[in-house]
Amino acid sequence: MTVPTFGEVHRIESAAEMRDLIRRGDLPDDPHWWSAVISVGQSALVGAESGRVDADEWASVLVESLDVAALRALGVGETALRRMIACIAAMHYFGECAGDPVRDPELVFRHFTASLGGSTEVYFQRYLDTFASALRENKRVRAGEGGDLRAVSAARSWLDGTRGALTQMCRELASRLAEEPRAGGLERTGEEPGVSLRDEAALWCALLPQIEGVRSAARVPQGIE
Repeated sequence: MTVPTFGEVHRIESAAEMRDLIRRGDLPDDPHWWSAVISVGQSALVGAESGRVDADEWASVLVESLDVAALRALGVGETALRRMIACIAAMHYFGECAGDPVRDPELVFRHFTASLGGSTEVYFQRYLDTFASALRENKRVRAGEGGDLRAVSAARSWLDGTRGALTQMCRELASRLAEEPRAGGLERTGEEPGVSLRDEAALWCALLPQIEGVRSAARVPQGIE
């Protein structure tokens, strides 16, 4: 069975057909091809605004396609924000649903934090390291000393994409998380006793002003911002 071309992907109208496609093992690693798959899913999900009856099914397919694309072609920088927006949109259109990886606020939050390294400390350190590396490469390029523009572009994608996803989480998802600590605490969930999901989200959101401080202090030049 041949792989659909870029144009053929755009003509797929069935969520089931798209789900079967993205689960195949012979798909290309071309970022443009995967961007086409994601674009189709995004358009179908937005169709909920006009009463599209299968929009909820497309929400699931869209998020699955983003997860596969993150591993195969695009990376977290290109998918984290779009995944967060898709999940929040699905909750808005169709309501929350416990156990659903797209519409359960806790599962969406857990996936988000795992994609950023699992802890605020790990994420913030990687942000600092990636930011510093991108600045160095950018300065080399501007000084005519070589430099790797592709590395700068990849760093910018990760920095902007993850920061955007974090901002969206704080604005739209955090308020949906439970305020009460989970029963069982550390033994049952891996969480510190007395810490709620809302508390955890607040710790992540506290990174935003720190990130902005780093960016402001560096006086971010064009191409890194």
